[in-house]
Amino acid sequence: MNEDQPRSTRHVLACLGLEGGFMTAHELHQRIRCLGHPIGLSSVYRALRDLRSLGLVDVMVERRGQRRYRHCSVRPHHHLVCSACHSTVEIPANSSPLPAWEPVKALGFTDLLVRVTITGICADCTLRQNRRCRR
Repeated sequence: MNEDQPRSTRHVLACLGLEGGFMTAHELHQRIRCLGHPIGLSSVYRALRDLRSLGLVDVMVERRGQRRYRHCSVRPHHHLVCSACHSTVEIPANSSPLPAWEPVKALGFTDLLVRVTITGICADCTLRQNRRCRR
């Protein structure tokens, strides 16, 4: 990211860099405003679109269609995401948990990009959940 990028795009990327997990555009908008930067929600969406086109932001679509965004590394990777707190761990693509498959057999598609998102409950959320159950 350089000085030629709009200020709103720099704020979005900086805020995403502070977070460890995926967040919605609305959550991102609130956090940037709480940090004292006036920004409109439409500017956040434009910045996310631009950052995605640059390959700096990944998007995850939840079951109900809600989109969550995260600043990711440029190396090929998959995501392990906590479904409670949305904390995220990047898993190198070469350590894929998927069984081997051959792109040639992928129904005629070429230039394939395989991205896997695995969801579960992280250790911290499991611990919090167990503490609540004991009370």
